Amino acid sequence: MKEADPSERPGLVTGPQPDARDLLVERVAAGSAFGKSNRLRELFLFLCNRRSTDPGGAVREQEIGIQVFGRRPDYDTSQDAIVRVQVSQLRKRLEQYFASEGRDEPVVIEIPKGGYTPVFRSREPDSSPDRPSELLRAHVPRLGKRWIVVLSVLAAAGVLVVAGLVFGPWHLGSSARWARNAGPGATVDRLWYQIFDNGRPTCIVISDAMLGLFEDAIQRQLSLNEYRDKVFSRLSDERLKDPAEKARWREQVGAYFTHISDARSAAKFSVLNAARNLPTEIVFAGDFAVSYLQSHNLILVGTRRTNPWVDMFEDQLNFRSVFRETPPMLSYFQNRSPRPGESAIYAVQWTKQGYCRVAFLPSPGRSGNALLISGTDMASSEAGGQFISSEHWIQTLCSSLGLDRNARFPYFEVLLKVDYMTWNTPKIELVAHRTFKF
Repeated sequence: MKEADPSERPGLVTGPQPDARDLLVERVAAGSAFGKSNRLRELFLFLCNRRSTDPGGAVREQEIGIQVFGRRPDYDTSQDAIVRVQVSQLRKRLEQYFASEGRDEPVVIEIPKGGYTPVFRSREPDSSPDRPSELLRAHVPRLGKRWIVVLSVLAAAGVLVVAGLVFGPWHLGSSARWARNAGPGATVDRLWYQIFDNGRPTCIVISDAMLGLFEDAIQRQLSLNEYRDKVFSRLSDERLKDPAEKARWREQVGAYFTHISDARSAAKFSVLNAARNLPTEIVFAGDFAVSYLQSHNLILVGTRRTNPWVDMFEDQLNFRSVFRETPPMLSYFQNRSPRPGESAIYAVQWTKQGYCRVAFLPSPGRSGNALLISGTDMASSEAGGQFISSEHWIQTLCSSLGLDRNARFPYFEVLLKVDYMTWNTPKIELVAHRTFKF
């Protein structure tokens, strides 16, 4: 049975526009989205050409593996995930391109999850004046020649955060003008002020998305020490058989690439701090160092799999992050001490439901404070960011913890269930909580 042509769906570009589409494909392929990755560019062009020559045909995983990655005709796609890994990466590169370099393109190219056929979709016009993205972009400080531009992401709400991570952090400064239309509610403000107004700057550590793809490829999760020591080449040599695949990972792993959802959360937290004139720095997980703990508060954003610095806190928490490598892969939280009505395991249901752990703790050494937002998957982590910055949910947290209106927050850990109604409006439920004394 042939796959239905995605361009026939409502809201997508239809009609005879082959020339315009071909030119768009050429602009994307020639842009900066693929960097030095010629193989990703080749994959993109193959999929677009395949759609053009056979609009109604489904592109099969094995066909891509053979035509693009040089696999043998009889290779087993259940054992070799190269196509799934690379197409997942391609989706993110396209999202990145159309949020930054291609933000003025009237048509965007997407590869919907669950398939490999590119879709050409008309971009929704945004005519709202004084958008937060323009506001924040106008106040990003100019950095010197040492700055390496590594990421441009556009939040769905319109917040542009350029995590162009230096050989040091990105300094967001303290201008409250960034937050003139994004003031927090009173309860969020009270929590945020308690955690971060202690005379220290705040360091937001964003995830290493390429690490997660590398771990998928080698079917092994790196320890924090391995990540700090950057043993990628050794693990690639030990666990990958194909020389070409080893070479690709030596080129790609360690690249500055984060999930757009984690960057959105980082932008939101930066604006909250800016409203209080609290200085903030955004640091890529691969550039973070223990020395920051001596002088900074800390926010860790992302799954344990893509932000190994979460490991510093795992032993202190009740809900432990676990990832099962053997197929079918599974991400879950283990409840170390279940209470009545609680489950021992809270596991993701990919694309349907996930869980996020949000915790407020002292940083190691008790020199500052730390906030962890870590989910079973990318979407759950983003929902955790929405929770901790939402007046409704922080008021709900106060009720759950039995706090009076003006009481100080104890150190806490909460577990959230996240149902993916849509990407931007997940349904969140607070399913468990703990408080701590240190």
